Amino acid sequence: MSDSRTQPDSDRLRALRVDPLDDGFQASLHRRLAAAGPPDAPGLWWRLREALAGRHLLWPAAGAAAFAALLLLALATRPGLLSPPADARVPATRVAMVRINLSADVAVASADIRVSLPPGLVFWANGQALPDRSFAWSQPLQAGGNDIPIAVRGERPGRYRMTVVARIGAAQLEHEVTLEVVDG
Repeated sequence: MSDSRTQPDSDRLRALRVDPLDDGFQASLHRRLAAAGPPDAPGLWWRLREALAGRHLLWPAAGAAAFAALLLLALATRPGLLSPPADARVPATRVAMVRINLSADVAVASADIRVSLPPGLVFWANGQALPDRSFAWSQPLQAGGNDIPIAVRGERPGRYRMTVVARIGAAQLEHEVTLEVVDG
């Protein structure tokens, strides 16, 4: 008799004996499978998955292509999607009241404030455009919010940045307000 460790695996497997299942299990299983009929056909998703199973780079490439298509669609339908939103919209044919709110932690006796407009926007007073591009004045600020209304009119559609500078003693705060001039 030879040593079982030197026999090939296939011979060792053949040498194993398994007792057959009793009570007609095999015949019973065959009858149940035949009665159930053939399995349902796999769905579209399963067939697609099986077709692409060996192509590991195809799924990420398909996902990237789908994302790029959605991004291009979004940019085509909303041209201003990637630009920051405007702080205010100004109609080109009307005067808009832009309210700037300067917030102070404590009351201030005098703050120097300057508002500057770029070309394309004009200050508006007494029913006409003013020639100045910048206005400066001093005023006290109360603790909390201080609304400053500024009448502005747009000369042509576009995006513009109005600059607001507030100086209190040696401290200076500068802020840009984005205004979008629209038709209408």
